[in-house]
Amino acid sequence: MAFRGPPDSRARLDRKETLDSLELKGPRGGGAKGVKGDTGLQGPKGEKGSQGASANNGLGAKGVKGDTGLQGPKGQKGSQGASGNNGIGGTVYVRWGRKTCPSGGATMVYSGVAGGTHYRQTGGGTNYQCLPTDPQWGRYQNGVHGYSAYMYGAQYRIGTNVPFGSTYLDAHDVPCAVCYVPARGSKLMIPARKNCYSDWTEEYDGYLMANSHALDSATEYVCVDDNRETVPGGQADQASARFYPVEARCGALPCPNYVEGRELTCVVCTK
Repeated sequence: MAFRGPPDSRARLDRKETLDSLELKGPRGGGAKGVKGDTGLQGPKGEKGSQGASANNGLGAKGVKGDTGLQGPKGQKGSQGASGNNGIGGTVYVRWGRKTCPSGGATMVYSGVAGGTHYRQTGGGTNYQCLPTDPQWGRYQNGVHGYSAYMYGAQYRIGTNVPFGSTYLDAHDVPCAVCYVPARGSKLMIPARKNCYSDWTEEYDGYLMANSHALDSATEYVCVDDNRETVPGGQADQASARFYPVEARCGALPCPNYVEGRELTCVVCTK
């Protein structure tokens, strides 16, 4: 665009532009330094810089472990887990003097005959056994050997009708049954009782029996069912283990309530 104006105005303008482009400064004058101006307004916030590089761990020693913090609040109760499998429970007992198990939850494992050590022998086992009627054999050598233990069948030895009522049992073989009760896990034979204590279930009651005190073989005490049976065809006075009634003897045994010479009852209980 062409300049329009007086010639001297054009000259002054050109001189000013020339001086501005050269940025010439004259010598500093001798006047005093001016007063510091007021602080200007804060400029706008700059853009966020990029993240710096990760620093290396310092060389200082590891600090002391702090105190344990307070326990947090109790968490919410979890959901119930899946039901587990039924465990193996129940209990097993021998019903002496019977070939079957009582009703009321018991099932029969097997039926058999009672056996034990000969009533005159001092060695061998002291506990009666309920022997199954279908034995199985492993390795064996036929013939009686002088230093073996012997197992004999067991017989009742009762010369009167007491304590089993009118049935005469002398020299009759003793049956037995092994019974399983799945719903109850404990068993207990209580001597001198005909009834179980509270919270226990009666399986059967009867009379306490063992070998005679006058004979050589000591045995355990067992509870023979009051509704006793015999093994068919087993009536003969043979070499055998024996079942005698057990009588109370006063002294260390408190009388009363026990009575001298009285046959002792018993009961088998489960829970």
